[in-house]
Amino acid sequence: MLRRISPRPSPPAGRRGRPVAGACALLVCALLLCSRPASPQTPQKIKITMPVVALSMLPVYLAKANGYFTEAGVDVEMIVTSGAGPDVKALISGDVDFSFTPGDNVMLAYQEGKRVVIVMNGFRRLLINWAMRSDVARARGITASTPLADKIKALKGLTIGVTQPGALTAHLAAFVVRRAGFVPQQDVTIVPVGAGPTWLAALENHKVDVALTATPVPETAISQGYAMMFIDNAKGEDPSIPEFLMECLITRPDVVQKNPDLVRRMARALVRANVWALRHQPQEIADAVKPFLGQTPPAVLLAGVVSTLPALSRDGRATERSVQVTQDVLEQAGILKTRPAYAAVVDNDFLR
Repeated sequence: MLRRISPRPSPPAGRRGRPVAGACALLVCALLLCSRPASPQTPQKIKITMPVVALSMLPVYLAKANGYFTEAGVDVEMIVTSGAGPDVKALISGDVDFSFTPGDNVMLAYQEGKRVVIVMNGFRRLLINWAMRSDVARARGITASTPLADKIKALKGLTIGVTQPGALTAHLAAFVVRRAGFVPQQDVTIVPVGAGPTWLAALENHKVDVALTATPVPETAISQGYAMMFIDNAKGEDPSIPEFLMECLITRPDVVQKNPDLVRRMARALVRANVWALRHQPQEIADAVKPFLGQTPPAVLLAGVVSTLPALSRDGRATERSVQVTQDVLEQAGILKTRPAYAAVVDNDFLR
């Protein structure tokens, strides 16, 4: 169950002085209040879609848990869609005004003539890890230390589990399969298995041979003994993906135009969460996000936080290189036909 954070009480007023001094103080305060934009007295209710329950949602979890959304004047309801695709469709249709989702969705929406824009980038690096069933790894002679090129060659004839068709996991699976020289659904089968518990069940029950999703779900399968780490993107194992638009706060252009202050407050609350995480110990962070990932074993959650922290963005800016690499992955996967310009899909003006 998600934890509701109540707004913090206003600080107490200072002690009163003499009547004249008090009147002057009140006048000064009134002038200062008039010169500053008023903060919402009642938090504005906002819905935000998210593809999965995973540590790739860390900025949102921390902004919620630490009260940064509340202090920014927003009451955020998180809606998880069990994979990317439906989350962005809800944004485009106007059902929600924000989504925290991989940036590849922005490129593909642009390609279809449906523009959405990145206003904050949560991570500098990819956090989608691959796990292979232990029995399959033994049969193929694969270990965690096997060179990456040999690992992906071993995928021929196997079944890969992704969260949903059209999700980042599906795009990455097609990218890796094609890079190995194979044809998706011909040399290697790619099937949707959902997220979280259904993802784990598909791997454990031999429905798929290998599967990929955000940390700490693959690590949970590994900790339970029926899988091994196949590709550890959180540690940068794949050098072809040095940067990536892993999870971004995206919105529609009409929201940017009509309510820029709301966009600014949302983006800065998430950046504030990232800065807090980078200044605190992993155990403190794990404790803060535990209510959102309650099914994750404590040791796995802590290890996942440790692997996630180096990928966090301190300033929330989406770089030109991250856009380029994301487009490269989609293009090599055979999905992206039109590469939008950087300025068409990124707006960093709402960040400090």
